[in-house]
This record gives sequence, structure tokens and C-alpha cells, in this order.
Amino acid sequence: MFQAWYGIDMPEKYPQRTLEERLALAAKHDLLWEEPLSQLGEKVDLVIGLEWAGEYAGLARTFDPASLEKAKKNRAKLLALNPNMKILFEIRWRDAPSSFLPEDSPFWLREDGEIKKGWLGGWVPFYLLDYMHPDFIKNVGEQARVALESGIYDGVMLDWSGDLEVVKSVREHIGEDGIIIVNIHDDIEDGEKYKDYINGSFMELNPVDDTSISKSNGRNWERTRQALLWFEEHLRKPTYNCLEVWGDRDDLSRMRATTTLGLTHSDGYVLFGDPNPLKTPDHLHDWYDFWDADLGLPTGPRVDREDGAFSREFSHGTVVYNPYENEPVSVQFPEPRRSVATGSTAKTFTVAPRDGDIFLQ
Repeated sequence: MFQAWYGIDMPEKYPQRTLEERLALAAKHDLLWEEPLSQLGEKVDLVIGLEWAGEYAGLARTFDPASLEKAKKNRAKLLALNPNMKILFEIRWRDAPSSFLPEDSPFWLREDGEIKKGWLGGWVPFYLLDYMHPDFIKNVGEQARVALESGIYDGVMLDWSGDLEVVKSVREHIGEDGIIIVNIHDDIEDGEKYKDYINGSFMELNPVDDTSISKSNGRNWERTRQALLWFEEHLRKPTYNCLEVWGDRDDLSRMRATTTLGLTHSDGYVLFGDPNPLKTPDHLHDWYDFWDADLGLPTGPRVDREDGAFSREFSHGTVVYNPYENEPVSVQFPEPRRSVATGSTAKTFTVAPRDGDIFLQ
């Protein structure tokens, strides 16, 4: 599982009144990224807590010393809870809140002398950045370098589909080993442009089907599957693909479909999160018992079943993903298995279309 900016939102079951509680919940994920300017602006507490120094975050080359010390401690606590965790920092390159730069900065994108508006969902006006400006491209790379040299982050995340020259600058500045993830959704065309530079796609998607609660960012389940396969095969190694599907938190079959698609088709990360059009911070999510299954490590590749479903073997069980618009499929084992979806134990199970299950040994 991964955390995209905002985390688990189940205050009764998982309170987050203290830093220790926030860290414990964040550590349930194996990868996370945050961006302090936006998250603090929306009055959401940070997990790592590292903040840029100075009046303008967009020009910063250092982090606030007090926040750096706090972030070192928080990173150590997270890794003590989850040694496999990867921690990334979002670098702003497309747009930013008005406080990001001085008003007269050449890094704002202007039209007829006026700064162009960016994202319209912010707590303050967001304005577009001139990511074609060679000095700004270098600035983005420099900030990425500073983030990794802090010792807090394993890599950086770029939102809004990225830009080739910006991506190149980031790779040049952070070196060969740092992780770069870009929000390219399921757009293989962008993957082809960036494949030599980035380690993964943030696949922020909303596959439209019978239970979709939003048509925004509408995508297709099969294209999602094909893109995930392409990204796994062609993007830079090691690969860190992050598949997020939006949906109603109570739509458990959609959650299971997302999870089992990721498990059978990748070695990456998944998230089932709130749709962005909701009037709450994006990517908030529940934590599901399904995600606590002790599945172990993969022991083989994906199997394309004759009935149209897909399966993969793990050290402690089998994962089955049944695509949208397929028929229900029967799954049989020579010995009793326990279905994580239903809790039942049997040798034969049925998996519905646009659903999936984990069958533990």
C-alpha cells in the first residue's frame, strides 16, 4: 500500500491525535510522499514534517533546521516500524500557491503581463509556473537534489503528468540512484518519453463502471491493466509503480479489484482512495482488513487463466483478479484455503467480475 499526501481517515478506529499515532498509521503503508506547503495550507498534519526555509519555498535551497531535526527522528521511527518503507518528497513544478514565489518572480507563467491561474481547488490562489524557463527547470532539479541530500528522502514525486525537460533535470541533479515517480496516470505515451529517467508512475485513476461515483478522470479498467504491465516492464529499475483507483469507501469489490490487479500484475503499490471531486483533501482513505492479509512474497509470475481471470502465487497463498465485464470464475484448490474476502474456508470459490480475492494456505 502507499500513501499519496493524505493518509488513513478513520478517526474512531484509528485516531491521529498525536504524532506517534500518525507515524504508526503512515507506517502501515510501504511508500509515501508529502509536500509541506500544500498539506499545511490545508491544515493537515505532516508525517515527516520537513519544511523549506525562508520566505519563499520556491527559491529555497535549505530546509528549516528545526524541521530537519524533527524529520530525521520521524524517518527513523517510520523505518523502525516498517523497514521496507520508501519516503518521497513532492517537488512543485507546474503550479503553486501564491506564497511560493515573489509576485515579480520570472518563474511565474504570465500572459499579457498577468500571472496565469493554476489549480482552482486551493485554499489560496494557485498560479502556473513557467516550466519552460531554463532557470526554473534548473531550480526544480536543485530542489530535488537538496531534498535527497537531506538524508530524509529516497526520491521525489512530480505531479501533473510531468514535463520531459523537468524530468531530465531532476534525474541529472539527484543522480542514478534516487527514485522518481511522476503522475502519468495510465498514459503509456508519457511513459515512453520518460522511461529512461523515472522509476514509476503514480497511476491516479478512476476506471468507470457500474458503481463509479464520479465520472471525473474517467478511465478504463483494461487500459489500466495494460498500462500497469507496460510501466512494470519498461520504466527504469528498480520500479515503483503506484496504482490508485478512486471509489466509494464501502465499495469493497472495487477495492479488492484494485488490490488484486496490483498484486497479480506488478511488484508495486496500490491505494483505494476518495475521488478528488469530494470537498475534502484528496486521497484520504480507509484501511481495510483485506490489506492485512499475511500473503508473503511472490513466488512466480502472473498466470493468464483460460477463463479470463489472472492469478499469481505467493509464499502464503494465491491471488486472483477477475476483470470488469468478465464472467464469474471458479477457483479450485487441492487443499482447503481461506478466502480473505469472505473469511470462509473451502476448496472451491467463485470470484465475481471486477473483483478479486486472496486465498491463504
